[in-house]
Amino acid sequence: MTDHPHIVILGAGSIGCYLGGLLQHGGSARVTFIGRERYQTAIANHGLTLTHFSRDPIHLDQVDFQIDYVALATADIILLCTKSQDTEDAANIIKTHAKADVQVISFQNGIRNPETLRQGLPKAKIIPAIVPFNVTPAGAGAFHCGTEGALVVGAGVDNAVLEAFTAAGQPIKVEDNILAAQWAKMAVNLNNALNTLAGGTLREGLLQRDYRRALALIVEEALVVAKANGVTPSTFNGRRPEQLIATLRLPNWAYKILMQLIVKIDAKARSSMQDDLDAARVSEIDYLQGEIVRHAAFVGIEAPYNAAVLRMTQAAFAKGQSPKMTGTEILSAISK
Repeated sequence: MTDHPHIVILGAGSIGCYLGGLLQHGGSARVTFIGRERYQTAIANHGLTLTHFSRDPIHLDQVDFQIDYVALATADIILLCTKSQDTEDAANIIKTHAKADVQVISFQNGIRNPETLRQGLPKAKIIPAIVPFNVTPAGAGAFHCGTEGALVVGAGVDNAVLEAFTAAGQPIKVEDNILAAQWAKMAVNLNNALNTLAGGTLREGLLQRDYRRALALIVEEALVVAKANGVTPSTFNGRRPEQLIATLRLPNWAYKILMQLIVKIDAKARSSMQDDLDAARVSEIDYLQGEIVRHAAFVGIEAPYNAAVLRMTQAAFAKGQSPKMTGTEILSAISK
């Protein structure tokens, strides 16, 4: 591999544009973005702008953004950033256009995607990965990161990826037991659906004690399901899910103090699921609450709290709008 590997972002939406923009800004890799025409047009007209709640903005004028798959043929590394429901299609695209032994890093939600990729790409080097922060669109060609954290990648990742993100100033670490880390991330991501049901910002939801109590119930239930399936979730952003549950159950006055000191969330941050609802896109709920319900069924137990959130979120997407529930309403609905 050359000193400047060719990294292709497949599925360059919010997360893909943000990660790819960081890599291009770092300057140690050649980056090609592959995504939808609306993103290509916006970036061609306005450039690519990355903002962060605690860092200086980044603006890139010259961005190689494609809507076809030609660039995959010369990719040394592919960062897969599609939605989980598009993973099988993405595997077929990579199989058709890329080198058989290409390294594919799955920067996607949920836990199923790496196995789906291995089945579709038996000769490729599949690396599970975790994006710990939230990114949302912030205007034409602009994307805003509203939370913090280090990227996490599985063992075997090419050193060029670590070096490229480090050069960009983005923390990244290798995790040998990536499945345990993925479960911990999925437990935290269960908040995406609650944020969608509430319809506001992440911060607005978490400042409501009943909202946090509802989130604590679904995370706690997810841990029971994980352990019943032989998995002990590890840490997410340095904290175990059990610590998250304890924090969520604090009274408001104590939680507000912790939010200022530890729980760093930008006032504008929202979940990607809420963005999908607003944009009339398909939900990833089947890979979050749906995954918990499925894994409960695998071992013959139930997950009623997550099942209730799954039903309500599916109903919101069917209707095309958030029910804008309060934390108390969400807690009451899942506790019936």
